[in-house]
Amino acid sequence: MKTKTSGEKVCVLATCLLITMALVVSGCQTYGEAAGLGAATGAGAGAVIGHQSGHAGEGAVIGAVLGTIAGLVAHDVKARRSMDEQTTAQRHQYDSQQGEMLELDDAQVYPHFVKPGNMAEATIQYALLGVPSKGVDVVETRVLKRNNEVIAELSSKTFRRTAGTWVSTLPFRISDSLEPGEYVIMQVVQTRQSRISASSAFTVGTTVR
Repeated sequence: MKTKTSGEKVCVLATCLLITMALVVSGCQTYGEAAGLGAATGAGAGAVIGHQSGHAGEGAVIGAVLGTIAGLVAHDVKARRSMDEQTTAQRHQYDSQQGEMLELDDAQVYPHFVKPGNMAEATIQYALLGVPSKGVDVVETRVLKRNNEVIAELSSKTFRRTAGTWVSTLPFRISDSLEPGEYVIMQVVQTRQSRISASSAFTVGTTVR
């Protein structure tokens, strides 16, 4: 008898998970592009898991399945520069000799209690100084976690940011099938030289405690 390779075993596992997921989703309410977006973001998280285990391709397959099960819908990032370069520099007592500075001001998820099917927003405010006048590429990543485990990568995109203070917000919809309990959104902002991160907790439930 031919023994299945590890890749074949993963494919079989993924197929079984997809069949199970299809049975579950068929009895649930769908919401626009939830499944497609969930698969895409799940693949991102899965790729990270796969890379760490030495099997990047397999991780992407498994991650896509888990992302679809999560069924989260993330919308476009909304961002604005709330303070110009001069005001930001004064506020942070910044000296140009410091070079590039990326500093966290605030991060939160609102509301702090969300019912399944409702919208929430993950916001991060940060100061960026010591960059060229044309700006630099900044990668903003948001990941949903529970009990220190990654459930889904909500968003990971690159933006061109100039010097100043930025407020960046990602609206997202809580899946109807997401289990009640405590969750955390980890928000990461990074350039080629600097990185900041913050975690904000919120609760999913049907009754406010």
